[in-house]
Amino acid sequence: MEAILDYVIQGNTMQMRDPAFMAELISWIRFNDSMAIEQLDGLAVRSSGNPALPAWLARRLLKFALTEKGENDKYGEHVRSSAGIAVFVSPRNDKAGWVAAGRAYQRFALQATMLGIRNALLNQPVEISSLRPQIADYLGLGVRRPDLIVRFGRGSSLPPSLRRPVTAVIDAS
Repeated sequence: MEAILDYVIQGNTMQMRDPAFMAELISWIRFNDSMAIEQLDGLAVRSSGNPALPAWLARRLLKFALTEKGENDKYGEHVRSSAGIAVFVSPRNDKAGWVAAGRAYQRFALQATMLGIRNALLNQPVEISSLRPQIADYLGLGVRRPDLIVRFGRGSSLPPSLRRPVTAVIDAS
Protein backbone atom coordinates (compact mmCIF):
# COMPACT_ATOMS: atom_id res chain seq x y z
CA MET A 1 0.00 0.00 0.00
CA GLU A 2 2.91 2.36 0.70
CA ALA A 3 4.24 1.86 -2.83
CA ILE A 4 0.83 2.72 -4.32
CA LEU A 5 0.65 5.70 -1.96
CA ASP A 6 4.00 6.91 -3.36
CA TYR A 7 2.47 6.90 -6.85
CA VAL A 8 -0.67 8.66 -5.56
CA ILE A 9 1.46 11.39 -3.97
CA GLN A 10 3.56 11.79 -7.13
CA GLY A 11 0.39 12.12 -9.22
CA ASN A 12 -1.29 14.45 -6.75
CA THR A 13 1.79 16.67 -6.63
CA MET A 14 1.85 16.89 -10.43
CA GLN A 15 -1.86 17.71 -10.54
CA MET A 16 -1.60 20.34 -7.79
CA ARG A 17 1.18 22.04 -9.76
CA ASP A 18 -0.86 22.08 -13.00
CA PRO A 19 -2.77 25.38 -13.26
CA ALA A 20 -5.28 23.95 -15.77
CA PHE A 21 -6.04 20.98 -13.52
CA MET A 22 -6.47 23.22 -10.48
CA ALA A 23 -8.75 25.64 -12.36
CA GLU A 24 -10.98 22.75 -13.45
CA LEU A 25 -10.99 21.23 -9.95
CA ILE A 26 -12.00 24.53 -8.37
CA SER A 27 -14.73 25.02 -10.98
CA TRP A 28 -16.33 21.78 -9.76
CA ILE A 29 -16.31 22.62 -6.05
CA ARG A 30 -19.70 23.57 -4.61
CA PHE A 31 -18.79 25.66 -1.57
CA ASN A 32 -22.21 25.57 0.07
CA ASP A 33 -25.59 23.86 -0.14
CA SER A 34 -27.09 26.66 -2.24
CA MET A 35 -24.46 26.13 -4.95
CA ALA A 36 -24.90 22.35 -4.79
CA ILE A 37 -28.69 22.61 -5.11
CA GLU A 38 -28.44 25.13 -7.95
CA GLN A 39 -25.97 23.04 -9.98
CA LEU A 40 -26.89 19.47 -8.94
CA ASP A 41 -23.37 18.32 -9.76
CA GLY A 42 -19.80 18.81 -8.66
CA LEU A 43 -17.95 18.24 -5.41
CA ALA A 44 -20.07 19.42 -2.50
CA VAL A 45 -17.98 20.57 0.47
CA ARG A 46 -20.40 18.83 2.82
CA SER A 47 -19.44 15.56 1.10
CA SER A 48 -15.79 16.08 1.95
CA GLY A 49 -16.36 17.08 5.56
CA ASN A 50 -15.40 20.70 4.94
CA PRO A 51 -17.45 23.65 6.20
CA ALA A 52 -19.92 25.41 3.93
CA LEU A 53 -18.95 29.01 3.18
CA PRO A 54 -20.10 31.79 0.87
CA ALA A 55 -18.40 31.21 -2.49
CA TRP A 56 -16.66 34.61 -2.48
CA LEU A 57 -15.03 33.81 0.87
CA ALA A 58 -14.28 30.15 0.09
CA ARG A 59 -12.46 31.07 -3.15
CA ARG A 60 -10.23 33.50 -1.23
CA LEU A 61 -9.47 30.96 1.51
CA LEU A 62 -8.94 28.04 -0.86
CA LYS A 63 -5.27 28.84 -1.50
CA PHE A 64 -4.65 28.36 2.23
CA ALA A 65 -6.77 25.21 2.60
CA LEU A 66 -6.04 23.38 -0.67
CA THR A 67 -2.26 22.99 -0.60
CA GLU A 68 0.05 20.39 -2.08
CA LYS A 69 1.41 19.36 1.32
CA GLY A 70 -2.03 19.30 2.92
CA GLU A 71 -3.51 17.17 0.15
CA ASN A 72 -0.54 14.78 0.12
CA ASP A 73 -0.73 14.42 3.91
CA LYS A 74 -4.48 13.78 3.63
CA TYR A 75 -3.95 11.04 1.05
CA GLY A 76 -1.29 9.49 3.29
CA GLU A 77 -3.77 9.38 6.19
CA HIS A 78 -6.51 8.01 3.95
CA VAL A 79 -4.40 5.19 2.52
CA ARG A 80 -2.82 4.24 5.83
CA SER A 81 -6.24 4.04 7.51
CA SER A 82 -7.73 1.91 4.72
CA ALA A 83 -8.08 -1.86 4.82
CA GLY A 84 -6.71 -2.22 1.31
CA ILE A 85 -6.31 -0.95 -2.22
CA ALA A 86 -7.80 -2.46 -5.37
CA VAL A 87 -6.52 -1.72 -8.87
CA PHE A 88 -8.97 -2.29 -11.71
CA VAL A 89 -7.21 -3.24 -14.90
CA SER A 90 -8.27 -3.25 -18.55
CA PRO A 91 -7.40 -6.47 -20.36
CA ARG A 92 -6.38 -4.25 -23.28
CA ASN A 93 -6.11 -0.54 -24.03
CA ASP A 94 -9.31 0.01 -26.00
CA LYS A 95 -12.89 1.10 -25.34
CA ALA A 96 -14.08 -2.45 -24.65
CA GLY A 97 -11.24 -2.94 -22.15
CA TRP A 98 -11.99 0.35 -20.41
CA VAL A 99 -15.67 -0.57 -20.13
CA ALA A 100 -14.72 -3.99 -18.71
CA ALA A 101 -12.59 -2.33 -16.02
CA GLY A 102 -15.39 0.12 -15.21
CA ARG A 103 -17.94 -2.66 -14.94
CA ALA A 104 -15.64 -4.63 -12.62
CA TYR A 105 -15.30 -1.55 -10.39
CA GLN A 106 -19.06 -0.99 -10.48
CA ARG A 107 -19.70 -4.56 -9.24
CA PHE A 108 -17.03 -4.11 -6.56
CA ALA A 109 -18.49 -0.79 -5.38
CA LEU A 110 -22.04 -2.11 -5.26
CA GLN A 111 -21.04 -5.22 -3.31
CA ALA A 112 -18.86 -3.17 -0.96
CA THR A 113 -21.77 -0.80 -0.31
CA MET A 114 -24.05 -3.73 0.50
CA LEU A 115 -21.45 -4.92 3.03
CA GLY A 116 -21.03 -1.47 4.62
CA ILE A 117 -17.55 -1.05 3.16
CA ARG A 118 -16.63 2.42 1.92
CA ASN A 119 -14.49 3.02 -1.16
CA ALA A 120 -12.88 6.04 -2.76
CA LEU A 121 -10.87 6.59 -5.91
CA LEU A 122 -7.13 7.32 -5.79
CA ASN A 123 -6.76 7.88 -9.51
CA GLN A 124 -3.88 10.35 -9.65
CA PRO A 125 -1.35 7.74 -10.91
CA VAL A 126 -3.59 6.68 -13.80
CA GLU A 127 -4.62 10.23 -14.69
CA ILE A 128 -0.99 11.30 -15.23
CA SER A 129 0.20 9.77 -18.50
CA SER A 130 3.84 9.46 -17.36
CA LEU A 131 2.85 7.57 -14.17
CA ARG A 132 0.42 5.05 -15.67
CA PRO A 133 3.17 2.92 -17.30
CA GLN A 134 5.27 3.13 -14.12
CA ILE A 135 2.49 1.78 -11.93
CA ALA A 136 1.70 -0.89 -14.56
CA ASP A 137 5.35 -1.99 -14.47
CA TYR A 138 5.37 -1.99 -10.66
CA LEU A 139 2.28 -4.21 -10.65
CA GLY A 140 3.68 -6.49 -13.38
CA LEU A 141 0.68 -5.95 -15.66
CA GLY A 142 2.43 -6.47 -18.99
CA VAL A 143 0.16 -5.16 -21.77
CA ARG A 144 -2.80 -4.72 -19.42
CA ARG A 145 -3.67 -1.17 -18.34
CA PRO A 146 -4.41 0.08 -14.82
CA ASP A 147 -7.55 2.21 -15.04
CA LEU A 148 -8.92 2.72 -11.54
CA ILE A 149 -7.25 2.68 -8.14
CA VAL A 150 -9.56 2.43 -5.15
CA ARG A 151 -9.00 2.40 -1.41
CA PHE A 152 -11.52 0.57 0.71
CA GLY A 153 -12.38 -0.16 4.33
CA ARG A 154 -14.74 0.64 7.15
CA GLY A 155 -15.44 4.26 7.92
CA SER A 156 -18.04 6.84 8.63
CA SER A 157 -20.40 7.98 5.93
CA LEU A 158 -20.52 11.53 4.59
CA PRO A 159 -23.48 13.09 2.77
CA PRO A 160 -23.35 12.35 -0.97
CA SER A 161 -22.88 15.05 -3.58
CA LEU A 162 -26.11 15.97 -5.34
CA ARG A 163 -26.68 14.74 -8.89
CA ARG A 164 -29.00 15.83 -11.67
CA PRO A 165 -31.81 13.43 -12.58
CA VAL A 166 -31.06 11.09 -15.49
CA THR A 167 -33.67 12.86 -17.63
CA ALA A 168 -31.68 16.10 -17.31
CA VAL A 169 -28.55 14.41 -18.67
CA ILE A 170 -29.80 11.88 -21.24
CA ASP A 171 -32.31 12.70 -23.95
CA ALA A 172 -34.76 9.79 -24.06
CA SER A 173 -36.38 10.85 -27.35
